[in-house]
Amino acid sequence: MVNVAAAVIENSNGEILITQRSKDDRLAFKWEFPGGKIEEGETAEECLKREIMEELDLNIEVLDCLGSCVYRYDTGEIRLIAYKARALSKSIRLNVHNDARWINIDDLRYYDLAPADIELLNVIRLR
Repeated sequence: MVNVAAAVIENSNGEILITQRSKDDRLAFKWEFPGGKIEEGETAEECLKREIMEELDLNIEVLDCLGSCVYRYDTGEIRLIAYKARALSKSIRLNVHNDARWINIDDLRYYDLAPADIELLNVIRLR
């Protein structure tokens, strides 16, 4: 099983950040909470800071763990662990994603989320 960390990043306006996978990704154009695979010897918090900086050039402060879920894709099983985080900078540069948006939490229902992120939303409470 692969352990993956996801950040529910909030900005100063109370909006959360979602990212859209690139067209070359196996889940092309699906939306998700940004994050990535936790490397050997790395904590979930360290993973999130590293991944968000690498993928979005965004500095974050990782806060509380919101919960986790296990999801089985055709390619294998992942444990997705969500953390609340706060954006410490304002600008974003897309290094691997197709798009990124700051949205109101209530608007998540309008986005085609990756299956594991949908499962995660069933476990965590964002409000």
